Amino acid sequence: MKISLFILKILSVTATNLIVLEFVHIATVSAAAISLNNDHYISLNVERQIVANSLTNIYIASGNSNNSSLIQGKYALYQGSCSSSSIETINDTMRQINEIYISTNTTTTSYKLSWRVPATDRLDQQQQFDAKNTDNDTGSYAKNCLYLKNEADILVAKSNPYVLQSEHQKKRRSHAEFKHMYLDAVDFDKSRKNAECTLATSKDQRIGIIGAGISGLFSAYLLDQVDFHNYEILEATSRVGGRIHTAYFDDSQTVYQEMGAMRLPVEIQYENETLPITDTKLVFQVAEELNLLNEESHQIEFIPWYQHRSNNLYFKAGFRFPDGRIPTVGETQANPNLTVDSGVASLKQEVLNATSSFTSHEWFHLMSEDLYAAHRKALDEGFDDWSEWGWLHNKLGLSLNATNYATGMAAIQLWQWMYDIFVFSSSKWRTIQGGMENFPRAFLPQIGEEKITYRAPVSRLEYDDEIQKVTVKWKAAEDEEDSVKGNKGSNSNSNLEEHYQSRTYDNVIVSAPFSVLRTWHLPKKLDYMIREAIHNLAYSHGCKVALEFDERFWEQQYKRSIQGGCDDTDLLSETTCYPVNNIGHNGPAAVLASYVEGDLALSLAAMTEQQHVERVLEDFKELHGNLVEKHYTGKYVRKCYSLEPFQSGTYAIPYTGQHKLYMPSYFKIDHGLVFVGEHTDIKHGWISAALASAIRGVVMLLVEFGHISEAKHILNRYNITSINI
Repeated sequence: MKISLFILKILSVTATNLIVLEFVHIATVSAAAISLNNDHYISLNVERQIVANSLTNIYIASGNSNNSSLIQGKYALYQGSCSSSSIETINDTMRQINEIYISTNTTTTSYKLSWRVPATDRLDQQQQFDAKNTDNDTGSYAKNCLYLKNEADILVAKSNPYVLQSEHQKKRRSHAEFKHMYLDAVDFDKSRKNAECTLATSKDQRIGIIGAGISGLFSAYLLDQVDFHNYEILEATSRVGGRIHTAYFDDSQTVYQEMGAMRLPVEIQYENETLPITDTKLVFQVAEELNLLNEESHQIEFIPWYQHRSNNLYFKAGFRFPDGRIPTVGETQANPNLTVDSGVASLKQEVLNATSSFTSHEWFHLMSEDLYAAHRKALDEGFDDWSEWGWLHNKLGLSLNATNYATGMAAIQLWQWMYDIFVFSSSKWRTIQGGMENFPRAFLPQIGEEKITYRAPVSRLEYDDEIQKVTVKWKAAEDEEDSVKGNKGSNSNSNLEEHYQSRTYDNVIVSAPFSVLRTWHLPKKLDYMIREAIHNLAYSHGCKVALEFDERFWEQQYKRSIQGGCDDTDLLSETTCYPVNNIGHNGPAAVLASYVEGDLALSLAAMTEQQHVERVLEDFKELHGNLVEKHYTGKYVRKCYSLEPFQSGTYAIPYTGQHKLYMPSYFKIDHGLVFVGEHTDIKHGWISAALASAIRGVVMLLVEFGHISEAKHILNRYNITSINI
C-alpha cells in the first residue's frame, strides 16, 4: 500500500521555545517502509483510505541527528478535519485518540500504532459530513487528518489527508448465537485492548509452534513473510507433515502410497457448467509460491488423481458374470441391470429425492463461489442443529430404512454431510507426484530445519500470569523400538517432574489436534468453552493398508486395464485405490488395498497387525484372484489413526451443534495460546482447512501485536474475505 509521506521539519527554535515548523512532502512510500532523512522532525502517516469501524496502523517517526532533546516528551494524538490548523481548533472540535511518549535515546525513532477506527456513529457531524468534500456515490466522508501536539500545546505534526469511508456492511446473522461464528478482527481487538489506539510490539516476540503438520508449517511460513522470525516449531515425531504421510517402499521413492491425505478436489461438472472447488485454490496458490522460491529438489508437481474410472471394479453382493469376471464401473453405468439390488434400489431413490435440495443449483453455486457464505446460510437455516440422520428422518419424514441406507444412523452434523456431497461430486482431482508429503517438505528450505525441534512430544502447557508467558514442556520421546517392546522408560520411583524439558514463549500456536491435546496438562484457568472443545470435539477414525506388488498386474489386463481410480465394493476393506503415479511403467507398485472409516476402523485397529493385513489380502484376492499371491512382495504398511499417539483420529467430524458452540472459542487468545488446524475450520479433513486456519491464527497474533498492515497483507494475498479487519 502506498501513502504520501509528509514531515514537519524543525527549522528553528525561538527564545520562547516556539518550534517553527515547515510542512514538507518528501515521498510516496510504502507505509511499512518510511524513510527518515531530516535533522529534526516528526512525521505522521496513515493510509489514504480508512474504513470506519476497522483496524489500521498509524506511523510516527521522530529523528534528530544532533541528539537534541527538542522532540522528546509526551504527545497527544487527535483525529479531525484537515481544515484545522490551530491548537484551539484541536481542543474544540477534534477527538483525542491517544497519548504517546517520544524518546530521543536513538538517532532515529519510529513508532507504529494500532488504531481501532471508530464506527461512523461515534464521529461528530463535522467529521461525518462536509458538503464540499463528501463523495455521496462512494459513501466517503470528508477528508480527515491526524494531528500531534506536545505538552506545551504546540501542534508539531499533521498527517497526510485520508478519506474516511463508511463501514462495510457485516454479514448479518439471523440468530444471536451466530454473531461470533467467524473471526472479526475489530471485535477481537476490542476484547483484548481497552484503548482504541495502542503501540505495536516489536517483531522479536518469541513464538512457539506446536506441531509440524501443514497448519504449523504454514503458520511459520506466514510469520517469516511479515518479518516475525523469532519462532520455533516443536514436533513430536521425526518427520514433518502430520496427517500428510506418504509411505515409501523403496529408496527411489517411486513406489509409495498415501497413508494420510491423498487427493485434492478441483472442480465439478454440474448442469453443463464447470464449478471450481474454490477453497482448494489456496493449496495450489501456496504450492506455486513455494515452487517459485525453491530449488528443483523441492518442487511440487501436481498430477491427475481419479476417484473412479470406467475399468474400476464394481463388486456388490458377490455378483460376477458367468465366466467369473467382476463387472466394471463403466459396465454397470452402461447397463444398470448389472447392479445387484439387494432391496436397496427403492431406498436409494427415496434418499435421492430427499437430498435433492442439497445438490440444487443454488447450493452448489454458493459452495463453489464462497464456502463461508454457504456455511452462514446453512447456519441460518438451522442445519447445525440437525444430524444428517435427524434431518432426513425427523424433519423430512424419510423412512428408518432409507435413513439408515443414507447415513448408517450417524450423528454427523448436516453441514459436514452437505460439504461431503459437494466435494465428492468432483469430476477433476489432483495429487502430488512423488507423494503428498512433498508438500509439507517444500516448506523446509524456506523455514529452515534449524527452526524445528524433532521428537519433542509436548504434553504440558503452563501460563505465568505475572510475566504473561507460556511454558511448553515435554518428555524425551521413547525410541521406536522400545515403544514396540512396551518399555516403560524411567524408574517409577524417580521424580516425574525432572524428566521434562521446557521452553518459554510470549505466545504459542497450537496445531496439535484436540484428540491429542485433551490428554495434556493444560492451564488450570483455560476458558471453559475452549476446554470443552478440546475435550469433546468428535473425531472420525480410519485405517489404511497399503500392499506392494512386484508388478502392476491390474494394468496388464487386456481391455480391462485399471489405471488409477478406486473400486466400488461392499467388501470389509471398503475402498481400494490404485496408484496414479507412473501408470504404464514396468516394475513394482503399491496399492491402497483398504481404506476404512468410522466405527469399523476401530474394530480393525483392535485386530493384530498380521490379522488385519491378511484380511485385506483376502479381500483383494476376491477382486484379482491368484495374481495377488503371485505378485505380493510381502511388504505392507498399516496405519490406524486411533493407534497413532500424536494424531488419535483421522480428522474432526463435529456432532450436532458443535460448530456454533465451539467455533467462537477458536477466535480468542487464551493464556497466550492460539489454536489452529483443520479441526478449527468450517470444513474438515482437507488440507485447505488447515491452511485457512493458519492464516486466521497468524492474523490473530498480528492484531494482538498491533501489526495491522501485515495482517491485511496476508488476507489480501490469499483473498480471505471471511475475516473482517
